Amino acid sequence: QKMIESLKKGDKILTNGGLYAEVVKPEEDFIKIKLNENTIVKLDKQYVLKKLD
Repeated sequence: QKMIESLKKGDKILTNGGLYAEVVKPEEDFIKIKLNENTIVKLDKQYVLKKLD
């Protein structure tokens, strides 16, 4: 939970669905993530598997 709350713009993540993405904007219940240059989506925070280094 602490890892999810510490996410900020530019962080790279792996979702539970196996998608690699970049954080665009963390919100209270979800985060906006960029899958590629043309695709930004909302993701429920519970579906963040881990933060990538």
